[in-house]
Amino acid sequence: MNNTRQQIIEKAFLLFLKKGFKGVRISDIEHAARITRGTFYYHFSGKEEVLKEGIHTYYALLNMQRTEEFGRVSTLREYVGLTIRKLVGIDNYTARTFSSEIPEILCLSLIVEVIAVFPELKKVVMASKMLRLSKLEQLILNAKQSGELRNDIDTSVLAKNLLNISVGVINYLIMHQEVSYALSAVRAQYEQLYSLASDY
Repeated sequence: MNNTRQQIIEKAFLLFLKKGFKGVRISDIEHAARITRGTFYYHFSGKEEVLKEGIHTYYALLNMQRTEEFGRVSTLREYVGLTIRKLVGIDNYTARTFSSEIPEILCLSLIVEVIAVFPELKKVVMASKMLRLSKLEQLILNAKQSGELRNDIDTSVLAKNLLNISVGVINYLIMHQEVSYALSAVRAQYEQLYSLASDY
């Protein structure tokens, strides 16, 4: 991809995360990307196009990161530990650079704002969710085969429960921003699910 085009996408996306889609003007994007109005319109028809490309790019990076993370863990216990460490490691729920390390909570807040206007973006979010669910189901199947989890546990239901815990903590943080309580709650929920499902 053209470097200038990519720079515009990245700078605009960070602005959208910070100010919301409606709060960002094209002049804000020009200033952040250090470009002229002509350069902006050479690459994009408007900020809607930049938003859509930013969301596609972000979720592609996020999906690659998740695939790599699932490749690093071999037990469900390791996955739970990794998930909690990532939540603890988020710094003030802000994004300074464009990468898969942008807290998903920020992107989901943006998605909530724009999904009614651009319903096609729902497919991008759902595809990412389904990929994560599929990886979780495979991890659970492996955990059952290795004896980490009981065989009578419903793989699909447990995967959805684990995913819903993450979604729940994100919703809580969007509403309250009380990180320590949310982390404590998610840790307790993961531990309870794990103890119910494991043979230990």
